[in-house]
Amino acid sequence: MKRPVSQKFRCGFVTGLDGHCRNLMLRTKYHIMRLRRITYPDVYSIPPWLGWRCQFLGNGGRVPPGRYDLIFSELNGSVSQLQYLADLVDAHRDKVVVLPGPAEIFLSNANDIGRGMARHILREAGHVLAYSPQVRSFADGLAEADVAKVVPWPFDYRSIRRIGPATPGRSRRKIRVLIGIPLRFHGLANNRPELLERCLADAMKELSAAERGRFSFHGFVYTREDRQRWKSTGFGRALDAILERSKSYKGFVRFVAGCDAVINLSAVSVLGRNTFISAALGKPGIFSDNVDLNKRLYPGALVRHSADEALRTKVHDLLHGLLRGAPDRKFLPDEGAVRSIGDYSRNAAVVRTLLHE
Repeated sequence: MKRPVSQKFRCGFVTGLDGHCRNLMLRTKYHIMRLRRITYPDVYSIPPWLGWRCQFLGNGGRVPPGRYDLIFSELNGSVSQLQYLADLVDAHRDKVVVLPGPAEIFLSNANDIGRGMARHILREAGHVLAYSPQVRSFADGLAEADVAKVVPWPFDYRSIRRIGPATPGRSRRKIRVLIGIPLRFHGLANNRPELLERCLADAMKELSAAERGRFSFHGFVYTREDRQRWKSTGFGRALDAILERSKSYKGFVRFVAGCDAVINLSAVSVLGRNTFISAALGKPGIFSDNVDLNKRLYPGALVRHSADEALRTKVHDLLHGLLRGAPDRKFLPDEGAVRSIGDYSRNAAVVRTLLHE
């Protein structure tokens, strides 16, 4: 499938969604973002990032021979999605590009039949692309062969800097801290919000009333159940924390731009989009060490997800630095890493060349 690198491909993307309405909503969301020249850094943005036309495909949709040059898909844990993807691999072998996600999420959903189908898919697909060495190791282990390559992702440093200017008119006496993107209270993704709240509350007790009054803490949740848990457990009362409403990607970037620091702990090895947004905006912060991107962007600001004392120490140091107006440099992002990871055009060229081979 060797072609000139400049030639565009026609791409399909298997969404893993059942039902016309859900697929239509997804298509509409990404079409609007493209019209606004916004690239949300996730798998669905990869074909447009590479400059190629893309159509979303629901589970079970017929794919006539020759319609697509490449067919992208995540590796979900549902048997229906895996069976459809396995059939596509058998019919269009070299054209299928598989994008595995976090191992924890796949393994929690897939049964033995699903794992067997995933092994077949990974071995036979034309390309297996991973966003981190962790995900590559997971994919290679599942396939029982070296199948995956780590590639750049559609992060865009310049775009974030363009849409995320500092919020005008906010009193600089106030110190706004974002404490979870998102906060998860249950299931596999539970990132122990109560531990973070305790550590913050303990650090705040050491401050005077006037110093405490300068801080405001803000959080986001992911699901309706998380929102209910926030309210039913009384989370945030010790901090007078504010539960923010869901925002568009552009609105969220602008919200982070108006924050003075970010604390984000993840229970699973996710992509790290929110860490990148924070780093591109130059925000000091604390991040969990189980995400590869966190390690690259904030090497001095990492804690284990469950390390209580290390988290307490870092929270104490961060808050005191914010009060002085000069957070310790260990909490700041690596500017060189941010610009390299967010070099939108160069990174797209790297992936285009790989997929043309």
